[in-house]
Amino acid sequence: MSYNKVEALREKSDAEKLILSNDYIAARTKLKKAQQLFPSLDHITPMLTVCEILSASTNIIPGYETDYYWVLQLMPSSALTDITCQYQKLMSLLQPIKYKFPATELALRLLQEAYSVLSDKKKRVTFDIKRGTSWVNYESFESNPEKDSNGDKVQGNNINIQESGSSSSDVIYEGYKGQDTDINSGSISEKQDFYSFDTYRTPECFELRDIWAVHCNLTEPSIGSRYGQICQKSGGEAEVAWLRPIPLTEGERRWFDAGMPVACGSFCLDTERSGTIGLKGVFSYKCSWDSGVTEELYEIYPKKGEVWAVYDNFDLEEWSYNPDIIKECSFKPVEIITDYSIYNGVECGQLVKVDGFRTIFERQTGETGNFHIGPRDLYMLAHNVPAYRFTGGEIYGVHDGMFELDQLALRNPGQEPNNQTMVEEKDPDLLVPTLNPNPSPHSSVLGPNWAANDFTTGQVWATYSGKDSMPRQYVLINSMISPSGLSATVLEPDPVFDLETNWKSRNLPIACGMFRPKEVKVNVEISQFSHLVNCFKSTTNFVYKIFPTKGEIWAVFKNWKSGWNRVNYDNCKCWVVEVLSDFSDGEKMMVARLVEVKGCLTFFQRMQGEDGFEMVRGFSKSEMLCFSHRIPAFRVPGIGGHGIPESSWHLEPMALPPNNGK
Repeated sequence: MSYNKVEALREKSDAEKLILSNDYIAARTKLKKAQQLFPSLDHITPMLTVCEILSASTNIIPGYETDYYWVLQLMPSSALTDITCQYQKLMSLLQPIKYKFPATELALRLLQEAYSVLSDKKKRVTFDIKRGTSWVNYESFESNPEKDSNGDKVQGNNINIQESGSSSSDVIYEGYKGQDTDINSGSISEKQDFYSFDTYRTPECFELRDIWAVHCNLTEPSIGSRYGQICQKSGGEAEVAWLRPIPLTEGERRWFDAGMPVACGSFCLDTERSGTIGLKGVFSYKCSWDSGVTEELYEIYPKKGEVWAVYDNFDLEEWSYNPDIIKECSFKPVEIITDYSIYNGVECGQLVKVDGFRTIFERQTGETGNFHIGPRDLYMLAHNVPAYRFTGGEIYGVHDGMFELDQLALRNPGQEPNNQTMVEEKDPDLLVPTLNPNPSPHSSVLGPNWAANDFTTGQVWATYSGKDSMPRQYVLINSMISPSGLSATVLEPDPVFDLETNWKSRNLPIACGMFRPKEVKVNVEISQFSHLVNCFKSTTNFVYKIFPTKGEIWAVFKNWKSGWNRVNYDNCKCWVVEVLSDFSDGEKMMVARLVEVKGCLTFFQRMQGEDGFEMVRGFSKSEMLCFSHRIPAFRVPGIGGHGIPESSWHLEPMALPPNNGK
């Protein structure tokens, strides 16, 4: 096998040289041979597709130079929805090798040119007239086919798309609903739909081991999961193994025990439950998922660019005790702005309906349109909503970035399928959450590995600093200055009370309270960043409010006194606590003491007193200076199978205080 791989790589190298000399057919022949030698060769399918697109581009249409139907691997009779689906599919296929395989950028540019012509009604008519004149003898891809050395049909200098066997074009989409809009008059019926989501739910779309989401009726007993894996398929039915959610908190466990559907988190196959169900009318969409910390886990989290429905006025604690509330709940659609992070949650943008359309939505403008969902509120995400993102020009009055949403996924519980009432009103507040980044949702157990695209201008991050190199210094992101460095503005404490002023005058660190940007800019390496800070920014002045929030893990100074000096601070020890309630001016903030799981340096669990009760205490506003710094932490599903309590937290090793108080 290793010899075959070496030979396959040699054929691939030869193909790259042939592409550079514009011999696309010979390059494809080399790649096909490489595929035969080593079928699992990385990116072999998109590389073959690049050859096919470039080969197709050599078919000349007077006035256009390129036959765009051949480039998109479509028939001239294709509907606009077919063209759009195929364009998006090919673009997604080639993007991963954009900088890895010669001429991929040229192939992507050809796809964009083809789509810009064929998706425009007037441009396409003009193109079709010229094409018909030039290709009167070529009504389909099968006219007078010749064969290359591999037996694949070619037409002139182009590969026969229908017969080539390339997975990039083996499905021609059907089901266009016939948009009758008059592009000149600008009128459109509110009842018409542009995109057919049933295209992706035909029996041919179901393959073994795929995980599919199912429509769930909340007014009837639920199976507790929205996801099932296809085990067998026969005719119009499939045998499905259901995925079982793995709840992490007490509220999530009550939710799951009540049989309520779970859309996000970690799942495992429920070996005791499977069934045979019909393929039509039950499934919503094929899920994208990632492997968990063990091979048995499937992790499903919202991804940047997706559309999800969230429960309105969601309250996990109340709803998990009274699950009947969910039957009367309503959804609102949101666009996912950042990938989900186990540390920070996800940032969402509310969607509002576009006037004159039934299922077309756009982002709500203004700061109040964005909101944050933390890791502890994950069950607020009700379900993924299949969506088509417009690029502009498909329909009069519809612009780039708007969405058509699958109406079957928009229906609120208790409503008829055609009765959508989406309400996205939200009162503005003096303090609005800052934006979250889009880090990988599955950071290494050894800690996050940030990349340049995890940072956005205006975010507040904690950086490692000080004698003990703990994440206490807050900075405001300005811009990237190199692939591994950023420009940032330091935030300094803005004391409100005399106690804070005195503490600052003694040059002691302050991690909670009000902070204001200094007139000092610093260059910070990405490796120095610890975590994004959950804070609120005043809309009237440049003040940031930073306090521990529910669900976070913090280090607190043991035996803290307001009169400490530098010597006291340098010799102090820290406890690790889980924050149980948000900070409030009128009430104490409750925390639970955490201790190291025996034999596990980075896993901590709640400490039990001699009477079996957890060690819980409250902190008043005057005691906020005893909080040393936040420790990034997350729960690890399935860890119980390795002898570590499921309720344990995994703490970022670099943020653990040097002296954990006993």
